[in-house]
Amino acid sequence: MPLILRLVLFVFSLVFFFAVFQLVRKERLQLKYSLMWMVLSIVVLLCAVFPNAVGAVSKALGVGVASNFVFLAGFVILIGICLSLSVIVSWQAKDIRCLVQQVALLNKRLEEDDRRGVD
Repeated sequence: MPLILRLVLFVFSLVFFFAVFQLVRKERLQLKYSLMWMVLSIVVLLCAVFPNAVGAVSKALGVGVASNFVFLAGFVILIGICLSLSVIVSWQAKDIRCLVQQVALLNKRLEEDDRRGVD
């Protein structure tokens, strides 16, 4: 891997890590959602520092070219992130539905109390 590419990856992963860290610090991103992005940036950082490791892993897995392995790994990671976010959205939709039902019941109870108080 050329030195300039390694430097770009190194700088990009550090900037990305600290950008995610700032989002967590400013409470714009919850820590539990930021961990996967921080781990991803650390993996990219390690790949930039140890480029031979990517080739060794790709060779061990039987992938002919290291760049194909990088694309495959990126694809698998993105699929994992999408699945994780889908699970989160599903739980939030369920929670929102439950909260809407509770608010509707409370509003109905308030309206009934208002009618009893007026009569």
